[in-house]
Amino acid sequence: MRHILIIIALFSFTSCYSQTDKSVVDNWHSCPVPANRDTLYKYNSSPNDWVVSIKDGNVHAEKQSRYFTPNTLPFKIDPKLRRKSFYRGKICIIHAGDGYLVGNDRGEWGGDLYWFSNDGKKYYKVSDDEVKQFVTRDNQIFAIQGLAHLGLSEGSIIRIEKINMKWVAKEYLKLPTAPEAVVLDKNKNFIIITSKSLLKIDSLSHLEFLIEKGMWYYLYPTSMVIKDNVVYSGMRAGIFKYDLSTGEQKWLMDN
Repeated sequence: MRHILIIIALFSFTSCYSQTDKSVVDNWHSCPVPANRDTLYKYNSSPNDWVVSIKDGNVHAEKQSRYFTPNTLPFKIDPKLRRKSFYRGKICIIHAGDGYLVGNDRGEWGGDLYWFSNDGKKYYKVSDDEVKQFVTRDNQIFAIQGLAHLGLSEGSIIRIEKINMKWVAKEYLKLPTAPEAVVLDKNKNFIIITSKSLLKIDSLSHLEFLIEKGMWYYLYPTSMVIKDNVVYSGMRAGIFKYDLSTGEQKWLMDN
């Protein structure tokens, strides 16, 4: 009997803990999207930049370091590239069969896109694009790239393909402002959050503004996922939520 009571107690504790898991954004406080400039400036000074992801069928959020990107490559970067400032910004990585494509975004100090062999011993620069994120669609590799700094905000989608045994990057579509994160919806449309807007781009490159002027210019979107046709974008101080079916907008905070 005593053992049964202990098991029941442990089950109750586990259930209670899972229901209050603060990394699951369904447990966050939902409120209207902030529009007051003073409130946005206050959020801008928050120490928390949130990154969203989907784990076990739920949208999770975790804090992101602003100044360090861990090396997730299976080899060390050549020290010669480190001396050239490679890998000192935010990087993104995608495996491309014969090796890895690695984008390095150093903000106003530039960026570049490199190819590395699987063991890291061979490499070359593909382009000077400031790659924010890779995305694949129909077995093709795309990336968003660009820069938002001071009064400047510009960028594009690029397509990365292998031509004559070498990877090259070509502009696929010019964007109205600098992209920050991208995801595919259920119809394989690109959903892109830029420094100012939320966009949908179909397979024919038709661009639609879902939100032309968002509230997040000073909140620096970090990431984006879609669950049940709802967009979640992690950014400074909270998470922006947008229903693709209804257009409803919400602001989520962890307290």
